[in-house]
Amino acid sequence: MRKNILIGGIIVLVIGFAMFFGGPYIFKSTVNLNQLLPLKDSLSINPGTGVAFTVVPAGKVMAAVYNDSLSKPIEFKSINETVSTQNENGTFIIEYYNAGNSNQTIDLVNNYTVPMTVNYSVLIFSASGIIYSIILVLLGGALMFIGGIIAVIGLILKSKRSNPV
Repeated sequence: MRKNILIGGIIVLVIGFAMFFGGPYIFKSTVNLNQLLPLKDSLSINPGTGVAFTVVPAGKVMAAVYNDSLSKPIEFKSINETVSTQNENGTFIIEYYNAGNSNQTIDLVNNYTVPMTVNYSVLIFSASGIIYSIILVLLGGALMFIGGIIAVIGLILKSKRSNPV
């Protein structure tokens, strides 16, 4: 057994372990999904009109959950594009990443012929925290693998013995 190689492998393994399990912690501190439920805010929209829903700063992500009195998807628009909507059992989920250099206002448009009430919650967060947490998990997994291999090599290799002269 070669102690130096074994100890080095264990150190790399522990660093990888910390990074692998620290990544989700960073994600959790960046994105608090509990802020989305229950639905906290409400607004009413007349037919054929739109209202400013929220402002998304440059480089940030907006996630929102909503339901409405019509149980139909609502049109969300920024200056240049329509924001995608997903339906999950009557509750709608939208997400938008502002890749521009300035703040984007997201408007909510009632394209139906009757007034509607929208109950919603919005969460704005940084995409960089999510990217960092993914990188930490990937690097941590790789370091755990490499550290494990180095530790096994350290266990397998025979120690150097000094030859008497």
